[in-house]
Amino acid sequence: MKFLNTMTAGRTARNNPSKTAASEPPSPGRGIKNNWVCLLSFAIPFLIMLAIFIINGIFPFGDESFMHSDMYHQYVPFLSEMLSKIRSGDSLSYSWNVGVGSNFLALYAYYMASPFNWLVALFPDKYLIEFMSYLVILKIGFSGFTFSWYLTRHFKTRSAAVVPFAVFYAMSGYLAAYNWNVMWLDCIFLFPLIALGLEKLVTEGKYRLYCISLALCILSNYYISIMVCIFLVLYFLVLLVSHCDSLRRMGGAVLRFALFSVLAGGMAAILLIPEYSALHLTKFSDFNFPSKLTFYFSTIDMLARHCMDVAVETGLDHWPNIYCGVAVFLLVPLYVSNAKISLREKAAKLGLLAFLLVSFSTNVLNFMWHGMNYPDSLPCRQSFMYIFLLLTLCCEAVLRIRECSFKSLGVSFCLSLGFVLLCEKLLKDDEAYAVETFLLTAVFLCLYGIFAYYYKKKNFNIKLLAVLTLVVVTAEASINMYQTSVSVTSRSKYLENHDNYQLLVDRIREQDPDFYRFEKFSRVTKNDGTMIGYPTASLFSSTANGQVEEFYEKLGMSHSKVFYCFDGATPLTSSLLSVRYMFSKSSKEDPNLYTLIDSEGDIYLYECNYTLPLGFMVSEHPGFDITDPPAAPSGSEPASGTAGMEEETETPGALDEFLGNVEDTQTDVLEAVLDREGSNPVETQNLMVRALGLQSPLFESVPSQEEGNGTIITAQQSGHYYAYVGNSKVDTLKMESESLSKSFTKLKYHYICDLGWHDEGDIISLHSEDSNSLSLSAYRLDETILAQAIDILDSETMTVDSFDSTHIRGHIQVSKAGELVLSVPYEPGWKVLVDGEEVQPGLFDDTFISLSLEAGEHTVEMHYYPAGLTLGIVITLICLAAFVLIIILEKRISRDGNGKSKKLKTAEGSND
Repeated sequence: MKFLNTMTAGRTARNNPSKTAASEPPSPGRGIKNNWVCLLSFAIPFLIMLAIFIINGIFPFGDESFMHSDMYHQYVPFLSEMLSKIRSGDSLSYSWNVGVGSNFLALYAYYMASPFNWLVALFPDKYLIEFMSYLVILKIGFSGFTFSWYLTRHFKTRSAAVVPFAVFYAMSGYLAAYNWNVMWLDCIFLFPLIALGLEKLVTEGKYRLYCISLALCILSNYYISIMVCIFLVLYFLVLLVSHCDSLRRMGGAVLRFALFSVLAGGMAAILLIPEYSALHLTKFSDFNFPSKLTFYFSTIDMLARHCMDVAVETGLDHWPNIYCGVAVFLLVPLYVSNAKISLREKAAKLGLLAFLLVSFSTNVLNFMWHGMNYPDSLPCRQSFMYIFLLLTLCCEAVLRIRECSFKSLGVSFCLSLGFVLLCEKLLKDDEAYAVETFLLTAVFLCLYGIFAYYYKKKNFNIKLLAVLTLVVVTAEASINMYQTSVSVTSRSKYLENHDNYQLLVDRIREQDPDFYRFEKFSRVTKNDGTMIGYPTASLFSSTANGQVEEFYEKLGMSHSKVFYCFDGATPLTSSLLSVRYMFSKSSKEDPNLYTLIDSEGDIYLYECNYTLPLGFMVSEHPGFDITDPPAAPSGSEPASGTAGMEEETETPGALDEFLGNVEDTQTDVLEAVLDREGSNPVETQNLMVRALGLQSPLFESVPSQEEGNGTIITAQQSGHYYAYVGNSKVDTLKMESESLSKSFTKLKYHYICDLGWHDEGDIISLHSEDSNSLSLSAYRLDETILAQAIDILDSETMTVDSFDSTHIRGHIQVSKAGELVLSVPYEPGWKVLVDGEEVQPGLFDDTFISLSLEAGEHTVEMHYYPAGLTLGIVITLICLAAFVLIIILEKRISRDGNGKSKKLKTAEGSND
């Protein structure tokens, strides 16, 4: 009860019956009048962005689209799949159209959890890109609104002086760099509300705004919320130092902060726990804390990025995007020199600001801020909170500028202008700093200095000064945003042939209702299947299954920490992934491997001549040798984890049991090959067919000759040729021959190059500008061996009787005991039944689900339900109930307190 009484502290005025009775009922007009500053702070950045969209010809004002980086490659395809599920009523738990199969709830929680995304259902499918693009403008406007709301409440003012700072928060360098990153924007515009809620929690005991806004932030994007929570802990310490002058007040504040922070996180558990369960399988689940402290750049280098028209950084360099109006150069010294501001508060806030600045250039702090991982491009993702704090201090400097002397103003102006000129002299990075960068900064800085001077003099028309200031602020924000952001790409090119692909998929599904996957010889993005809506074998996502990425690596397919891609696939690997159909823009693909079956417009649909169904048996039939796998090539490491050898296995912990992790204890002959080290991926596939009992290699090595900075291959036999580049410095490769020319890019991802069909006598020329030596191995596919290998694996396969996004049912006739390998990647949440009884699945190469089956006929049924979802729902409901209960108890205590106060006043009146 004492704790609840503490939370009601500071509310006497609000609950005073006389004031309540005298107050006027709220009306829309009164609300607009009271919040016109916030509405103006919304309108200016919103209209600036809209004007830039119109100037850049973004649809419907032209054929361009506002899609950049991950918005182009990920957000639009993922939202397309979400829209498809909403329209069809399909489960949000799992999707076969996301890579080789993926936990869609985890994808939703990572990329699409913003409540605004559900509004997409109100728009036609063809305007999905526009929905997402103009949602960016809306959220940027909200950022201005909420920061203005914070400033007006924080400083208890309705002054128009807060509008420039709200505009610069919404149009900052952070949002110039990352405005396309729509999944982060909810956290950006919610953050001022969270900060305001925290201040009220500490100073007034009010908790609702803090708890609700933080819960929404975590629900919208848990990743940015990690950084928000780190900042909140630091800012809470600042507030304790600044506002709590007794141990009792500090204790109450600590208790409130802990309770409502936990409740906010608990309200988001419905997504947090399933997300953690899924991320446990990604490459981000492991981390190596930096062993050495390093600094990326100097303080002057960082501070110079406050200048306008500085190129934003979205790559692998660590530069922060911290531009937020050049007036900060003038206003920070004014804030520091203002003796009327509490020294304790000033020291605490400037200390936090300095810590945030140092975090940008320090590897250890950078690692910690980003959730114990280094960001894969898009650096300093927490810098919007630095901008928030900096602009808050600058706003206070303006609101209290008349407390400063003209001398302080003059010294601050000279210091700020001198620093800009010093940067112009010292910094010579032409890529980051354009010719006009420091000139524009100096010009706008001079204008703000003039405005500050006349505002302090008091004898100038304040309204005219406010208008001039807003005009200049709008001009600066517009110029910077236009120069450094809002890149565009062709909308029509992005959507080119989209309808043709969809028609081909629909037609083939009518003819062939079985389970299979589609792929493409060339793609717009790695998520094309997700965008159009067909099962695929490529995925670009931070939630991608790390085991699948390792499987692709072993077999020479394109992969990284955040994606796996079909590039580099051979007919064997394509078969293992159950790819049955291929899209191409050519009508002349190799007829020995692919049969043309349909076309629509410029798109041709091929059926793979060699493929496997969803499940196939690996058993001890003639040709298999479980106990003695084939010898590794000379120089390679011995096989690890093969059958017949003792394996060291870890005892599963409580966390592993909760997540449903599987410890695979069986290794078949194909796994034994994949466990080997020392072979290039083409040789690995040769070892796989040898493990199946075939003596000849699948890929026959062919001689090559280095000439100059290239390699020459002479086709001694007609056939399909492949190459693997061993030089890691080579990233691009060009192939030319009499019949064919090709280009290969991003070879840093170590994939096999498909050189295509070449007739006997063809001269194949390969060269790269990256290195004089390719260290290239060339091969010719032996189709006879390929056919035999596929026949062996296809001899006993599972027939799929029915399937949907979370369920598969099939049957199989097994002649000999063995392993049924399914091209379904294992994730926590799969429940497998064999002949109606639940079994613990095994793993093929620690990646795909496999089942040990005895001879006979079997039924196999699989169901998916995201791990941790039930627990998450329970925790969310408990925390919501606790939050509501606290509100009810608080109101009851407040009502009882008012009742006692009335009785006391009545008694006093009687005594009088």
